[in-house]
Amino acid sequence: MIAMLETARFSAATAALTSSDPDRLQSILRPETALAVWCRAVPVVIDPDDLESLAPIRLQAEIGAVASAVRAALGEGPARDWHAAIVDDIASLARRYAEVMDTDTVAIRLERIATNACWKFHSDYVRARMITTYYGPGTEWTISGDDGPGAVHQLGVGHVGIFKGRVWAPEAKVLHRSPPIAGTGDLRLLLVIDAVPVS
Repeated sequence: MIAMLETARFSAATAALTSSDPDRLQSILRPETALAVWCRAVPVVIDPDDLESLAPIRLQAEIGAVASAVRAALGEGPARDWHAAIVDDIASLARRYAEVMDTDTVAIRLERIATNACWKFHSDYVRARMITTYYGPGTEWTISGDDGPGAVHQLGVGHVGIFKGRVWAPEAKVLHRSPPIAGTGDLRLLLVIDAVPVS
């Protein structure tokens, strides 16, 4: 049975740290921490019918230009009541991520998911990745031990996780995946933020 993150507490507390304090996202900088989670209320109320016409958004922007870039990308489709709120939230999360990762430019991915995308537990080949789900089932994750993956946990809707990737931690302690939703009728609206590598 999947344990929802807001009620889960772990013996491996140094590998996965959770808090209602957004400043605790800085915990990802600790060598022993592979996942830092900010447990927050759902920041945006989305009508799932609006997601049918939402085209995937993929862009890179300097931190000060994230809001305008996301706003412009959303503007390519029908305007929705929640667009302004999600633009503000993405810009705020990008700033938090940039402060933690000490970067000036981020890559933003916002997409509707209705399949079993990335359904295997894995660790991404990045330094660290920020993930949040605005609508639908949240990202699942597990602590990897000597005997393989352990219990499966799940980020709540709106919760923000920074997952350490294999560039930073080659021996991944925390693995994650998209929840398998194909054929269930479920939809997800997923946000991913990465640092842009310096060329």
